[in-house]
Amino acid sequence: MLNRGTQVYVFILSLYYIRMVWKQNCTKVTKVWPTSEPGAVDSTVEIAVWLSLKTSSRASCKLTKMEGIVHNKVYHLLLLFVCLISLTGIGFASACQTTTMDHYLGPPPISCGIDDKTFSNFFYSSTGTGGALAIPPSGVEVNPLDYPRNPGFLFTAAWGVGSGETQDELLGFTVTVNPGGAPITDTSLAILGVGFFGTGSVSVAETLCLGDLFSDNCAHGTTKSLFVFSSSAGTKLTDQIDFSGVTEIDVRKDIELIGGANGTAALSGVQNNFSEGTTPEPSSMVLFGSGVLGLACVLRRKMNI
Repeated sequence: MLNRGTQVYVFILSLYYIRMVWKQNCTKVTKVWPTSEPGAVDSTVEIAVWLSLKTSSRASCKLTKMEGIVHNKVYHLLLLFVCLISLTGIGFASACQTTTMDHYLGPPPISCGIDDKTFSNFFYSSTGTGGALAIPPSGVEVNPLDYPRNPGFLFTAAWGVGSGETQDELLGFTVTVNPGGAPITDTSLAILGVGFFGTGSVSVAETLCLGDLFSDNCAHGTTKSLFVFSSSAGTKLTDQIDFSGVTEIDVRKDIELIGGANGTAALSGVQNNFSEGTTPEPSSMVLFGSGVLGLACVLRRKMNI
């Protein structure tokens, strides 16, 4: 799928081409004037030829002017349509940047894009007990992952606890598919740089609201869950779930590190990815561009008849 910038470029190129086709001037006629130079064609013939060309040119101009009224109206309607599209989804969110969580939280809170997805409603909180330090938002780095058809985030920080300590972080955001984008059909969760000793443990429990938000308790959506962990009971570093395509997912994750009576635990990264469903190529925006180009070609042929 083409990115938003390429889609907008196709729109503009299509409209420019149509404008160039429709903006055809009257047939240019080189006037032939009588001459008395030796060897010149008889002036009577020259005048007759010129009058014939001039009459043909006027007929062509009249036809072009009549069609031009319709063409200009359609052109301006297409231009208005492009403006409306640009205000309702294409490029309305700036690209997500690699920076710390406090910048995403704001104020003002950030809404940013990766490919044809918009990420917003970021939140983060951290608590520590038994002497463990709470990791502030400025201590969490947010790394956008611009993988083809599989965008997401990698959150990194120096999470870690010792014996008798616990650390608990709540992290969340909303991902929305932009108009014309591919629906999300898969979500994955992974932990990186994880380790434990003795009674230590690391776990990340993630809850998804598919098709709605948690602000209304996911009343109109479906909840799903993912779970990864590492402890003496075993290790599961990745989890993944498939579902029918949706255009909105609310994400809530609980990152928990426990030292236990005699142990340690550490974690350096939590990663989320949101796979896209298969859509016909080219995308809907490119199909529109192809359509208007085809319309322009038809109009051009009609005008040249």
